[in-house]
Amino acid sequence: MSSPLAKDKKSFFDKLLIKLHRNTSHSNRIEILSTLFIKEIHDLAVDKEATIRLLDIGCGDMTITNMLAEKGTNISCTGVDIYPNTKNWENYAAFDGKTLPFTDKSYHVVLFSDVLHHDAENLNRLLQEAKRVADFIIIKDHFEYGFFSRSLLQLADIVGNYGYGVSIPKRYFSKERFQAILAKQELQEIKSICPIYLYNHLPLVKYIFKGKYQFVSVIKA
Repeated sequence: MSSPLAKDKKSFFDKLLIKLHRNTSHSNRIEILSTLFIKEIHDLAVDKEATIRLLDIGCGDMTITNMLAEKGTNISCTGVDIYPNTKNWENYAAFDGKTLPFTDKSYHVVLFSDVLHHDAENLNRLLQEAKRVADFIIIKDHFEYGFFSRSLLQLADIVGNYGYGVSIPKRYFSKERFQAILAKQELQEIKSICPIYLYNHLPLVKYIFKGKYQFVSVIKA
């Protein structure tokens, strides 16, 4: 959910974190996740020839949104986030972080990529809205397994998001809590992908930031 819109003026420390993130993991992470998302989106399509309408909620800098549109077959992408469109991006809309400005079932798929753990306050509302506007929901997020994994994930969030002004969460999903949230919203998980290895290209980091900390859930809305 990295977003250059979140903080207009960046300090030297902010810029250092952004450079570190981009030089070590950003491009590799985007490539892996985009490939995974495209496969899952295409698998959900009933009519393989029809255009799939995708809504990327919390799209940040539109990197993943645009890559899905470019690399996917018959995927039309819209990105929304809480920041004004000062970059004049195409297919981007700002919203209030709670209510999506779209009619019921106007999209086939909604995507949350590393978004929900940043907004515990509006999490249930966002899931309700996603359920309203789409047939399927794809969630990419993190599992924590206690203090150590939580601290590592917070460290990764500091490197990946603090420089942009995105808040660092106090906790992440446990497997049990995530399933309880889905049950509360009457959402049906049809596929779970875990582990996901995002850091195998980094010799030491891959042993610390384990694949089991990353998951994707495909949900019938």
